[in-house]
Amino acid sequence: MFGRSEPCPACAGAAAITPAPGSQPAPPPEERMRIPARYRPVRIETWLPPDGKPRLAAAAYAASWPPPKPVLFLTGERGTGKTHLACGILRQVFEQHGVRGQFWPVVDLLDRLRRASDPDRATETVDDVQEQLLRVPLLVLDDLGAHRGTEWAEERLFALVDGRYRDALPMVVTSNVTLQELAPRVRSRLVDTASSVVVQVTGPDRRMGAPRDAA
Repeated sequence: MFGRSEPCPACAGAAAITPAPGSQPAPPPEERMRIPARYRPVRIETWLPPDGKPRLAAAAYAASWPPPKPVLFLTGERGTGKTHLACGILRQVFEQHGVRGQFWPVVDLLDRLRRASDPDRATETVDDVQEQLLRVPLLVLDDLGAHRGTEWAEERLFALVDGRYRDALPMVVTSNVTLQELAPRVRSRLVDTASSVVVQVTGPDRRMGAPRDAA
């Protein structure tokens, strides 16, 4: 029975479900989108300055759905607000278009894939993980390049990025490393001007600055 309490997973948030009496309430949308607690209050419009190119690019990406170019690649030094913008996009896309994406730090995603490939710990298969991440209507990959660059990790990341790239599936990627430091196959897909918008996010470390914009 539909009510007003919680978005319906089958319709990506376009409707809502009222929990049955005695049942546990469904997690809030922020939790289901895996937005970290620190970033749940942020919005695109809380990123300053208001006329900054990164904020304008994030707002343009979230304004229409699906976005004209499915990949938004935010690159720059640590603390410049890339994760803030990525989480703000997740929030706005959900609120404006009823589309519920997911936030995945790359190191956490690789840990999940490693568990899936370990027969002693696995509760899902690697193929299950890849398929689920290819079905998510919007995927945020946070901090690409922070992982240990083993051949196995690079293959898994390439398979995911390439799968979403080939099918033009919306994806926001943040990274602290330079383009030259990324694996060439991944880099070529993230900077393809036919399907990607690359935004250099510059400035001082916001974590050391004003609390309102310290993400």
